[in-house]
Amino acid sequence: MSTTTKTGDTGTDDAGPSGATGDRRDDVAGAAGRLLRSPVSAARYAWLRARASSTPRPRDVPFGAGAGVDPDRVLVVGAGPAVGWGVSSHDLALPGRVSRRLARRTGRGSHVAALAEATHRLPAVRAALDDVFLENWDVVVVTLGAADALTLRSPRPWARELDAVVVSLLARLRPCARVVVVSAPPGDALSTFGLRASAAAERHARLLSDAADEVCSAHARVTHLALPALPRLTQDGRAEEAPPAVDDATGRLYEQWADALSEHVAPLLHAQRARTDSPQKARSRPQPERVRLDAITASGLGQAEPTAALHDIADRAREAFSTDGAAFDLVLDDHQWAVVSTLGSARAMPLSESFCVTTIRSEEPFVVADAWAEGLELPRNDIRFYAGWPVHTADGTRIGALCVFDPQPRDVSGLQVERLREFALDVERELFRLAAA
Repeated sequence: MSTTTKTGDTGTDDAGPSGATGDRRDDVAGAAGRLLRSPVSAARYAWLRARASSTPRPRDVPFGAGAGVDPDRVLVVGAGPAVGWGVSSHDLALPGRVSRRLARRTGRGSHVAALAEATHRLPAVRAALDDVFLENWDVVVVTLGAADALTLRSPRPWARELDAVVVSLLARLRPCARVVVVSAPPGDALSTFGLRASAAAERHARLLSDAADEVCSAHARVTHLALPALPRLTQDGRAEEAPPAVDDATGRLYEQWADALSEHVAPLLHAQRARTDSPQKARSRPQPERVRLDAITASGLGQAEPTAALHDIADRAREAFSTDGAAFDLVLDDHQWAVVSTLGSARAMPLSESFCVTTIRSEEPFVVADAWAEGLELPRNDIRFYAGWPVHTADGTRIGALCVFDPQPRDVSGLQVERLREFALDVERELFRLAAA
């Protein structure tokens, strides 16, 4: 499978597009601009919006998690592929499929979230990002929809809008975090709506892809990935290049997109981790207390009520680790609040008695074989074995921990800490559901 990429390894982060990509684009730009203002162009866009209103899209928790520890964090934002058109779950769209493939490629865990902008327009993508805290992300993927190719959008103003999105992202990400701009073939992107792209739209998509190349090459930390077209099927339903991994066309499309995107992103993550100023290292340092408290307040969790789902998660965690207790705790300014605990109703504990306050100081799981052992500066209470994993808000702020604990010490050499992450992710899914209710 081949992909077209162009890496910007020269220029500065505040640079913009450096002129036209050639006479062909200049000639087309004026005509395309006039078409965009025409009733025909407006009708094309209205037609797409109408089909979008009746096309399935995910309504569940917008993130996927690849199994493993030390997870990379990738945010997919934009139109088209980021939305998940044509499938009912983000697990079947890019977040789920990319997270699983990234984990297999890197050997680490992964967390891939989606911030969809269903209007298909770049200014709306930039506006959607305005209130998002971006410093906890390693890579931000900006996906471009088919609307601009369908409506023959003039490449020059479109490139300026894309550059504005890229510049805004670079200003708010960690210094060596990366941005990937992704464009999909309009024929494949429109197929999720049950539509076919015209020859004019296909040609115009190539012009916009050239414009995206130019924008990305002007920034040292930005690359452009042109997704490959889905192989056509023969009369017996088989792909010409290789047998399909899944039965339905939409599933094959997301599988191919996820494969190309994970192949592109994995080396970027590897290069990041070799640096001393990597986003991963910065993210694992203690986060400011005010950021955590503001995140808890904004989420409405300060006095969160234990739900049946949260009780079930704690019960399953306790059973999985065969411990006396399990809990989901929020870490507040001067106390720890047990939102749910297998030992009884919600309760407060001073931070001097808290193990979870240590858990949230980094991205790593915090495991203690025996808190009473010599040389450990830990609380001396009725907990001797403890294992916790941080619980995050959607933007990666650590607000508390999912933990299991026991009054008896134990050997932790074979402890499956990745199971702790699975339960912590379940808590995050339930918190998202509560916030969206």
